[in-house]
Amino acid sequence: MTRKLIKYLLVLFLATNVFAGGDDSDEQANIEEEIAAFEAQLEAELAAQQAKLAEEKFEAEYAAQQAKLEAEKFEAEYAAQQAKLEAEKFEADYAAQQAKLEAEKFEADYAAQQAKLAEEKELAALKAELARYEECKSVLDLSDSNIALFKSALVDGSLFSVGPQITSGTEFTANRWDDYASCIGVLDYKNPF
Repeated sequence: MTRKLIKYLLVLFLATNVFAGGDDSDEQANIEEEIAAFEAQLEAELAAQQAKLAEEKFEAEYAAQQAKLEAEKFEAEYAAQQAKLEAEKFEADYAAQQAKLEAEKFEADYAAQQAKLAEEKELAALKAELARYEECKSVLDLSDSNIALFKSALVDGSLFSVGPQITSGTEFTANRWDDYASCIGVLDYKNPF
């Protein structure tokens, strides 16, 4: 648009010059040469300006593309870092869960083992007690009914109100249970007589 305006102004200038001065062909040739030179210079400036604009556009597009690539690279690195952190957290959580499960299993195994040992100890104590009862039964020549009587009377606290059954009836001497209690090792036995 600027170029057309300049052309019209030059044509107007030439027309005015022709009307004012007449028919000077040398001068007109010089003016046409100047106009042609001016148009060439104008076209060169326009081409340079267009080249500069094209270069600026290219640089802007290049900068935008570089920024986009940098953003994509950043996002990829960030995503990779997040994935790595999540994997590490998963591994840590998994290791903690495994450790907890192992600890719980160890505690359960230990508790089961302790229960088994306590049961075995109780069984051994019961077997030892039964063995003592049997040994004392044969040494003191007591019957099963007298041993049962002793046990039930010891539990309910009536031990000194009952006595062992012998061939002549119930024995009620002051020390009637002393030998048996001493033999089987009853710790809380105390003769009140």
